[in-house]
Amino acid sequence: MSITALAIYLVCIMTGGTCLFAEGAHVTEYAPLMGGINCQEPCELTASMTPVLYGTTAACGPGIPFGTRVFVDQVGWRTCLDRGGAIEDDEVDVAVLPAEYLQRGISGYHDVVWVMEVD
Repeated sequence: MSITALAIYLVCIMTGGTCLFAEGAHVTEYAPLMGGINCQEPCELTASMTPVLYGTTAACGPGIPFGTRVFVDQVGWRTCLDRGGAIEDDEVDVAVLPAEYLQRGISGYHDVVWVMEVD
């Protein structure tokens, strides 16, 4: 279990925030610039109609509101700005550049915290 992810979750809870924690959540990566299964045209925009921001954008399940901050252990902070047809609420799909996608360095199981609201 990631100490960092657990600490973020506990701080969120202690401050009255709305957050979720998943140990070993399924995390994948997608490369909108590659087109195809990686995006719906136009590929420059996310489902929230914002530009894809590499190092920031993540696709989350339909039950996770746009704008939710997501901490993925060993990856860092992302923001739910996109949706994926096969993404469940306990999964995250991280937008990456094509070179990163081809390396498949992110895909796997990571501890994840979704911070939806902090008072």
